[in-house]
Amino acid sequence: MKKRFGNDDEHENNDRWLVSYSDFLTLIFTFFAALYALSIVDKEKISSFSASLRQAFHVIESPITEVDDLKKRVMTSLTGVVSNVEGINVKSDTRGVVITLSNDTAFISGSADINDSMRESIKKLADTLNKTPGRIVIEGHTDNMALSGARYKSNWELASARAAGVLHVFIQQGVDPNRMIIAGYGEYRPLASNETPEGRAGNRRVEIVFAPVSIK
Repeated sequence: MKKRFGNDDEHENNDRWLVSYSDFLTLIFTFFAALYALSIVDKEKISSFSASLRQAFHVIESPITEVDDLKKRVMTSLTGVVSNVEGINVKSDTRGVVITLSNDTAFISGSADINDSMRESIKKLADTLNKTPGRIVIEGHTDNMALSGARYKSNWELASARAAGVLHVFIQQGVDPNRMIIAGYGEYRPLASNETPEGRAGNRRVEIVFAPVSIK
């Protein structure tokens, strides 16, 4: 009689791969859970680091808001001073508070001599700016038309002379010379096209750029 080995009722287990598959899924889940945990830790570290930086640079952050407030106050004061003056415009941009003087209104044609009426307005501007600490840059600009007179050899020289004329009025009004810079750009920073009379008129200007700072 032959002996039987095994049990005829036992079948090969074809589902054993599920065990390995479930182990694989468990490993994948553990891996991504670890990554997530690491990301949370990094965020906390970054948050802590950012808080430390904010605390360390608090002395810098605070004046930024104060400077913005100063700009607003200076804008309001200057606008009130020149609200009814023809040929002066006040605006704010990334450079600071910008006061634009139309050369056609402020200066005698072809000259750096300031008209008497505009001189009085410039004095008022100087008095207002003198009350707030900050840098003052006075920029001279012209159109691209060649000069006919012999007094200035180029538009650069005329632009610089006009900027210097405004500077001298500011100094006479007691503004600290150490706060001021003059620049002559001539025709090379136009606001509009020089192809039209209106464009050229807009390009002929002196800009007083005031950048307030906080001093404690």
